[in-house]
Amino acid sequence: MRALAIGAVLLLFAGAHDDGVTARAASTGTHAALPDEVRDINGNRLSAVSLRGRVILLDFWARWCAPCLSELPRLKELRAGYPRDDFEIVGVMLEGASRRTLVSWLNRHRIDWPQVQERGGYSGGLATRFGVQSLPATVLFDRDGTVAATGLRGDALAARVDELVARSRVPTIAGGME
Repeated sequence: MRALAIGAVLLLFAGAHDDGVTARAASTGTHAALPDEVRDINGNRLSAVSLRGRVILLDFWARWCAPCLSELPRLKELRAGYPRDDFEIVGVMLEGASRRTLVSWLNRHRIDWPQVQERGGYSGGLATRFGVQSLPATVLFDRDGTVAATGLRGDALAARVDELVARSRVPTIAGGME
């Protein structure tokens, strides 16, 4: 099974609630990027437990959001640059289109990371949990489930993902020490 420019408001939200999210993740051994369990648009379960040990990017977006669409090529590059065991993107679509319409659109644009649909838009569960009030919005988590950054895009997002993946990767030396 496939694993899985927010403004000042989200920054304040992340800072004010980060301890609770981090404490929950640490105490349960799960990842704080998702609540206990959600389903992607293909019906696959995505859970906090299944994300454990990965750097996770929650990308809140919609097809009608021009800045979201302009970010897709960068997200594709980012997704392709790391093994899924190290890094995963979970798209959170804030729109009410039919599943068939969304799957067709995603296939045409070759978007292969999991997508969760929030039909309630900004009032949906994940959007509310992370204080999303405008699109695009991102929340980046380290491998422990701690919020590492919010609202990053482009080069800043790529650099932060690279840092988080590299920082937590255990180096292996083939053939002994050099």
